[in-house]
Amino acid sequence: MKLSPFIIMLWALSILVACVVFASCKRDPKIEWNTTLCESGVAKHDTVVLLVLGQSNAANAGEELYTSVCSQTQNFYNGAFYPLADPLKGSNGDGGSVWSRLGELLIQNNFAAHVIVAPAAVGGTTIEQWIDGGALNHLIVETIASLQSRNLKVTHVLWHQGESNNSYFNQQITPTQNAENYRANFLKLVAQIRALGVYAPIFPAMTSRCAQLTTDTALLRVQRELANDSLGIFNGPNTDIMGNEYRFDQCHFNGLGLKTHALLWAESINGH
Repeated sequence: MKLSPFIIMLWALSILVACVVFASCKRDPKIEWNTTLCESGVAKHDTVVLLVLGQSNAANAGEELYTSVCSQTQNFYNGAFYPLADPLKGSNGDGGSVWSRLGELLIQNNFAAHVIVAPAAVGGTTIEQWIDGGALNHLIVETIASLQSRNLKVTHVLWHQGESNNSYFNQQITPTQNAENYRANFLKLVAQIRALGVYAPIFPAMTSRCAQLTTDTALLRVQRELANDSLGIFNGPNTDIMGNEYRFDQCHFNGLGLKTHALLWAESINGH
């Protein structure tokens, strides 16, 4: 559809305003940017800033690469904006991501007029590596600090991690004890995120299966029970329900799986 000169002028003005609001339009001039302005109705939110955390299914481990078709979606990393195109900066891996699809979907379903995704995700990691004192905790601290340095307020924290904390890997204790340890560590993570000045709702996904590992029912129960209105914690999607038809290696998502994963996330955060 051909945009009228008036619409194009309004879009250009919105980019200028965004530069002022976000205190930076720092972009790599060598990167080709998508200039398609996705049409939508009245959005529920003006701008959403998604802090996305976790292991491989929150990182770039999907089978199919994807680039958001909407210019109103951006990947934020290390103080700069980039196109929301796989593989996303801030996560490891060279495959596809659920977040490129989710960002576009949130524009198209009028959840937001502008979506910024700030990832910090590494495949094969446990929750112990992400909490204060863990080897990867600095990634959360640095990502939040980088967002704050650009006057970007996190609006949603999306956590997809649990496969590496399946009780199969910790057979010295019972599955119930393993799950309770996960609960305690997740609450430590939430407390630190709050101490860093992020008061956005936090959405832990329910996930524990990967390849030959079957669903850890004790861990999934605790992940579901993490929801606590007073702490600003709400249920993310249950991706253990997604069978091998959604996965290319019985663990990581294929194209259909990535699309479905994005739909599940959009449904989970819709009320917030």
